[in-house]
Amino acid sequence: MLHHEFQAARHAEFLSRAARHRLVREAKRAKRAAKAERAAKAARTDADSRKQYRRAA
Repeated sequence: MLHHEFQAARHAEFLSRAARHRLVREAKRAKRAAKAERAAKAARTDADSRKQYRRAA
């Protein structure tokens, strides 16, 4: 294998590893966002359900 072919192969490996790392980071970020959205929705639902049981003063 010629030196430039070896360099090109290493560079391609580096780029694929970087892309894979970026995909994992984006997936983790999306998972956190979905979890936060579920928590916010649950908090709103809990607040709404508590309103029903509040006594009228």
